[in-house]
Formats: sequence, C-alpha cells, structure tokens
Amino acid sequence: MNNLDKTLIHISHLHPLNLVRSPEPRPICHACSLPCADQSYGCTDCWYFLHVTCATARCSMKHPSHPAHTLKFELTAPYSEGTFMCNACGLAGTSFCLRCRDCSYDLHLHCAAVPHKVIHPSHNHPVFLVYKNPYPSNIPTDQVYCDLCKTYLNVHKWFYLCTSCDFGGHVGCFSPKPLEVLSSGLQAPQYTQPNGAMSQSANEMNALLQMQRQRMQAELQLNSSMMFANTMRNAGQDIGSLWDNSYYERRWI
Repeated sequence: MNNLDKTLIHISHLHPLNLVRSPEPRPICHACSLPCADQSYGCTDCWYFLHVTCATARCSMKHPSHPAHTLKFELTAPYSEGTFMCNACGLAGTSFCLRCRDCSYDLHLHCAAVPHKVIHPSHNHPVFLVYKNPYPSNIPTDQVYCDLCKTYLNVHKWFYLCTSCDFGGHVGCFSPKPLEVLSSGLQAPQYTQPNGAMSQSANEMNALLQMQRQRMQAELQLNSSMMFANTMRNAGQDIGSLWDNSYYERRWI
C-alpha cells in the first residue's frame, strides 16, 4: 500500500491498482463477482477492479462457522474444475475464497462477512446466524419455513434463528445485502487481528504468494489482460444485473 498516491500492489494482478471512483456501468469485482461500490482499486488498462474491502482482506482468519481450523485466503478456486462450493450459501464460486485446506471448507468473501447477530424490526429479540441444522432428526426439514417471506427454508444452509421463539429465516431476508456489507467493510469479529499480528500476516502472505505463483502465472497466460477487458466491457451490464438485491435474497432459498 502506498498511501501517498493511493496505489496498491496486489498479488492477484501484475500492475499497481489505483484507488478510483468506479466507472459506469459498475465493473465486476474480480474477488467476489459483485459490482464494485463507489470507490474501488482498479487497473483501468486491464479493466481489473477490486472492492476496497476485498483488496485489503486478511490472508487468514478464524470464523465461528469452522472453529477447529484457520481459513486461508485463496486467489483462485482451489479445485481442478476451477470452482468451489460455498459451505454457507451452497452456490458455486470461481473467484477469491476463504478455505480450510484440511477440511475442504470454503466460503465466499461476502458470505464470510455476513453478521453473526441481526436486530430486525419484525421481532423483539435479536436473531443469530445458525451454521448447522439445529433441529432434531424427528422434525422434517422440508416443513421449515422462513418467518419473513413464508417460503421454504433450507436448514442445511446458513440461516438466522431466535432459538427461544423458534423465529428465523433466510440470510437474504434478514441481513444487509452483500454490497452494503462490502461497502462498510468486513467488520465481523472474526476479521479482527490482535495487536502485533502484522509480521505474522506478512509471513503468511509471502508463503501464500509462493504457493500460488505458478497457478497465477498459468491463469494469466491463458487469459490476457486485454481479452478480459473487452469481455467485461461488453458483458458488464448483463453480469451486474444478476447480482441485484432480489438475486441475493433468492440465493439463500
């Protein structure tokens, strides 16, 4: 990070990224595949952009959904087919992810940032994020419904629940939308680092760079920057429309 000219050297791209006002139509963040916010880090020559939050994400973190192990930051999908399946929302991802390499546990960046606790005007108590099916085996899971939208609730995905009232529902119905989360920063407690952790983060980043160098070089050779620029300019509007708020709500159903 160069604070003088607001540039960032990021291991995902060959050129320095400048802090810019995002152009219109909003480019797609290469890290999370969501449209960029008002400001982003970008290389306009290559049409490569990252949310400020995605660009400065920690290279490792502890997440309450997977307390046994630390999740590591991955630049590309770590599987041969080029995609990963998010353990939070159950949908595939092709960009940056947080992963437990021991358990093949993967999260989208924006799913990992979903707040653990939400106060919603529809209920007197806060609802808390549930990572696993909390109901006993004698309760049919196909008969659980969201108390806000009154549609089927897949309890094998993350959802919100007030356990004392058995009131809850989809993450997309209760939580801030992903662009709001990314615009305000990944402020969930699991992203905080203790004082003095900078040297450890630097060491982890160096190790991460060495492990992923060959993968990144192969990807860059196959997908030149200018080809990516032309593709995103032509398809940006269509891709962006997939990530509106209604789609975010449906993804958790």
